[in-house]
Amino acid sequence: MRRRSFAFFLLVTVCLACVATLVSAGCGAHHRADPAVYPAPATDYFGRRTQERLAPEQADAAVVFVGGFGEPILTRVRAAYERMPVLPLPGKQYRAFYAWDGGKGWLLAHNTRVLQEDLRAFLQVNPQANLVFVGHSYGGSAVMDALRHLGPVSGRVIVVTLDPVSRRERSAPRERAAGVDYWINVYCDEKRTLRDAIVSLGGPWGDCPQADENYAFLGTERDAHGKRFQHGYPEPLFYEKMPGQSESAYERLADACRRLCAQPVYDGK
Repeated sequence: MRRRSFAFFLLVTVCLACVATLVSAGCGAHHRADPAVYPAPATDYFGRRTQERLAPEQADAAVVFVGGFGEPILTRVRAAYERMPVLPLPGKQYRAFYAWDGGKGWLLAHNTRVLQEDLRAFLQVNPQANLVFVGHSYGGSAVMDALRHLGPVSGRVIVVTLDPVSRRERSAPRERAAGVDYWINVYCDEKRTLRDAIVSLGGPWGDCPQADENYAFLGTERDAHGKRFQHGYPEPLFYEKMPGQSESAYERLADACRRLCAQPVYDGK
């Protein structure tokens, strides 16, 4: 009986913490996108909370962001999506934005079918296209899961995971998917806050030995706005750097794009 009471108390505590996080955190920052970003991101309230799916039209690269559990409300990864300039990749880039569950609202499921289908349709039109992914939280594990089912790709595949998480019984996806040419893994370490309570429900990946680069952000340090680096704020994890780091994860991503696919950037025309 005591065990049931404790389990119920723990569940209620976690739920209240999650609700408090969603209510107190509000909406993420709203950035004006680079004019060369194609297609231009939606800027209205509801548009920023829906997916910008990859279309099967001609392009030389797909740059895909995948948000985590609370993304439709918090729009944290959406802010990073809007802020990122056109990457140094050859030709025309098509930028897309997905929910970790494909926008289906399956809170208790982990399904990347929508992303897989859209990637296959895009690659049928552009079989040599390069693929770049930025996934936060459950979005990080969703990226690897989608790539595992996608199969071999002719172009380059570059992945950035921002403090990735997967459900404990599905911890295997933390392994690197076959065909990933470069993987930059960013994770939070030490002093996770109450706002990060939901992370404990899943399985935070932390340091990933199979990644080409691992960046650890200490919760004892603060970002440019004075907030502690934490799971719920992926934008600083992507664009800022810890003391001692020479480049941010975004800068490392741009470097990887230049090294693996060194050609002029598409000018948006």
